[in-house]
Amino acid sequence: MYESLGTIALTITILTIFLTLFINRKNPFRVFSSLKNNKHVFLPLGFLATILIVNKLELRLESLLTNQSDFSSFFYSYEHMILADIQSTFRHPLLTEITTFFYIIMFVTLIAISLVTYLLGEDWKLLYTFLYAISLNYIIAIPFYLFFPVTEAWYSHPQVEFLIPAVYPGFESQYRNISGLNNCFPSLHNSISLTLLLISSKSTNKLFKSLFTISVPIIMFSTIYLGIHWLTDMAAGILLAVIATWSAQRVTSRSITREKRKEIAIARR
Repeated sequence: MYESLGTIALTITILTIFLTLFINRKNPFRVFSSLKNNKHVFLPLGFLATILIVNKLELRLESLLTNQSDFSSFFYSYEHMILADIQSTFRHPLLTEITTFFYIIMFVTLIAISLVTYLLGEDWKLLYTFLYAISLNYIIAIPFYLFFPVTEAWYSHPQVEFLIPAVYPGFESQYRNISGLNNCFPSLHNSISLTLLLISSKSTNKLFKSLFTISVPIIMFSTIYLGIHWLTDMAAGILLAVIATWSAQRVTSRSITREKRKEIAIARR
């Protein structure tokens, strides 16, 4: 599963297809016909794709910046031994396996399942909210990554150990290319996971909601247990999720109202 980014991507794809079939009882490849039914969705989809490209460029730009400050020492000054105590209290090989799986595999799988499920159900309101909310998470977080760098807890905290390599030995040489070492504050793993949970709670699909209710708390716990994020990162991620979801809901309501007005105007011609 963790042999390479390719095997990770394959695992995520298979898991997404399986869970989509189980949750929705529909062929996941029907999303393409759903896209044909609503051309308006391409705008928020394109917007999100652009933001993801900008995020990738941020990692390259960051590597060009020199003499950057590291604010992790400030977090350590008041969090001190809390992270180390949490890790030592719960540490177990099986828990490390489970949390690594949820941190790397399930996190991306939940994003994919959200997109596919909202498209299959043609739930345009939740789909738009999902697309705008994920975009806003990145838009708000990227400036912090550039100008308020915070290195991962294990790198700065002498008593916190990075546990992922015990399960995924190639993490630093493979996955690190898409996950900056000092892109900790706010935690996107926490903010996006909670965003997905908040949006999924509006769905009428009980299995779909249950998946997020179970998975998201594990992902959020994994960010601390695995030695990656500070508690301050998590708190900022939670706040970011609330802001992004609320803002996306407002933008979506306005977008849908505008689309309906256009449709009515066209019908009257």
